[in-house]
Amino acid sequence: MFKSKRILAIALSLALTAVLCAVPLTASAANVNLVIDGKTVAGDVEPYIDTNNRTMVPVRLITEALGAQVDWNATTRVATIQTAIHKVEFTLQSTSYRVDGTTKTMDTRAESVNGRTMVPLRALSEAIGADITWNGSTRTVTVKYFSNMTGSLKISGSTTVQPIAESAAELLQGMNSGFSISVAGGGSGTGKNDTKSGANNIGMSSSAMSADDMKELDAFIVAKDAVAIIVHPSNPVKGLTKQQAIDIFTGKVKNWNEVGGNNAPILVQTREAGSGTLDTIQSLLLGSGNSVVSTATAHSSSGLLLNAVAGNANAIGYDSIGYLNNTVKALTLDNILPSPATVQSGAYAISRDLWVFTKGRPAGVYAMLIDFLRSDYCQNNITVPEGYVAIR
Repeated sequence: MFKSKRILAIALSLALTAVLCAVPLTASAANVNLVIDGKTVAGDVEPYIDTNNRTMVPVRLITEALGAQVDWNATTRVATIQTAIHKVEFTLQSTSYRVDGTTKTMDTRAESVNGRTMVPLRALSEAIGADITWNGSTRTVTVKYFSNMTGSLKISGSTTVQPIAESAAELLQGMNSGFSISVAGGGSGTGKNDTKSGANNIGMSSSAMSADDMKELDAFIVAKDAVAIIVHPSNPVKGLTKQQAIDIFTGKVKNWNEVGGNNAPILVQTREAGSGTLDTIQSLLLGSGNSVVSTATAHSSSGLLLNAVAGNANAIGYDSIGYLNNTVKALTLDNILPSPATVQSGAYAISRDLWVFTKGRPAGVYAMLIDFLRSDYCQNNITVPEGYVAIR
């Protein structure tokens, strides 16, 4: 990646003093302060202490800060929280809730306040494995989750996902003494093979997870992305039709003047076998029966491919939008430019999900790392600034 990881990590650490949520809470006779991993958190409905002396918090505010997916079923009036390892279900007006299929009982009911589902913080935190403490003098509840990580883990795979993982690793290591994460590339195929063989703890992939992959791996989407077709900035061509792109990458069109450019040979740049980005081009652009022309120059990482296109006026290649900078130009495809908006809408044809995965169900710091990658904080302060598209 062409950003400084160290500078980014310092900036993110400073940003943590102000971000994780919007407005500081003002304690009152009924309200309490809520601090998650060292930062005050607030939403449009404040936590409060109910008549049973239980601290009630809005489900979505807490769980999305901790990387969980939250779903609401208006018919059954059930809020479902899914982390990398736990599934928790709260039913409005009920003292019963379920954790990983086991029914448990609270001494107060889940309530609705201004359209927000409010549940006892201790029940929620303990259900997903967070630690909580109460300071009566300051009326502050402290939740530790991402700042409670120890040990070490290895991550390898997709060079597309690698910048997100590297920035997250630097930040989490800064928050936790005695915790280390090593991140390596190698491509999506390497990530899958490493995870299946036990050579890593978490793998990364920018290609779709196959049915065979899902038999062995427990996978999680951590970002969305588009694969842009890129050329040198001096190239007069601004866009291609899908068929023109297919014809160029399969070698049927060999000169730029055939698609409105200069009279010059087209030099195709591609990724190596096992690359998730190559798999994406194969499945979403070229289709069955086609392959990248054999005379194309192959590169072992997203950065190397981008450099190759940036260094040759007649080159064409493809890369994640997270890698793009002003040294290359992204072409439109059927008049649609790859962007976060066209990825979210589904308008851009070469859009994809980015994945991390473990062999079997993740637990401990492996699950916590995955939750962090999916958390609102990581999405807003790492994933999007790195050039990718948030999952929510």
